[in-house]
Amino acid sequence: MLGLKTCLYAKSVLGNVTKCVVRTIGRKPYLCALDGVKASSKCEIIHEEYEGLSFIYFNGQQKIKMTLKVNLLSRYFNRPWDELEALANEVVQKDISDLFEIVMPPFSIGG
Repeated sequence: MLGLKTCLYAKSVLGNVTKCVVRTIGRKPYLCALDGVKASSKCEIIHEEYEGLSFIYFNGQQKIKMTLKVNLLSRYFNRPWDELEALANEVVQKDISDLFEIVMPPFSIGG
């Protein structure tokens, strides 16, 4: 749900999203964030190893970076299976700015 939420937000800001760099740990459940991007866009998706969760969306010259707030990593990852539906619903209900640090041009966002 985290990947889906970021992709929908990126599309609302950038319009057509052409590429997404997903920076996260290279194993489940972290890689499940890619599924949300895949479900909501046909953009090119690149995975980079990273200790956290970050999405960088591109549309030509424009980009937006969203990084899951550090204090939420343990809330949404490595949780028991029976908690996942409630956590997914929680993500849907929360405002994007409550979940992610968002950086957009003209600020430097790196990679």
